[in-house]
Amino acid sequence: MSLSRRQFFRGFAGPTPEQLRERRTRLVENFVRTNLLPYDFAVTAEQTDEALAAAVAGIDLAKIDDVIPAPLRMQIRDIVDPKIERWRTEYIRAEEVRREALPLIAEFLSIEATPDDRERLRQRFLIPYPAVLEDELERQVHAWLGGLSNAFLADSDSASIRELVFSELRSWC
Repeated sequence: MSLSRRQFFRGFAGPTPEQLRERRTRLVENFVRTNLLPYDFAVTAEQTDEALAAAVAGIDLAKIDDVIPAPLRMQIRDIVDPKIERWRTEYIRAEEVRREALPLIAEFLSIEATPDDRERLRQRFLIPYPAVLEDELERQVHAWLGGLSNAFLADSDSASIRELVFSELRSWC
């Protein structure tokens, strides 16, 4: 990228206030990404954006030079940690719900599914043998539940999960 003479000589005056703010904002965002975001579960892009925005909005950027001072790092941690703990709790509860949903497949096949439903399920998932239908349905339901948000699953009770899984299995028939 070429520089004009005007841009070149402006560089001698130092960064503009906007450039300083942008640099400090990137410094805070990088600190949050590398030190505070969890490694034991995945956060969504929206959750990451929420954590970054809260960290930047919650501190005074003017107190940052090239390094974030320790008191500000602690302040950023105090801002971001409650959000991450809430998301971690949602994730753990959602994983419990996903595990609890798998036995519902056997219940559906034994109580609700007709022989025609079983045949349609076998054809839908290209299963040549009826003996492996339940295993394939468990895999498909697990993948489907993985696409639902942790917050949604964490707020669901057993009856609503049962109805949700049964309605999805009915739609596959």
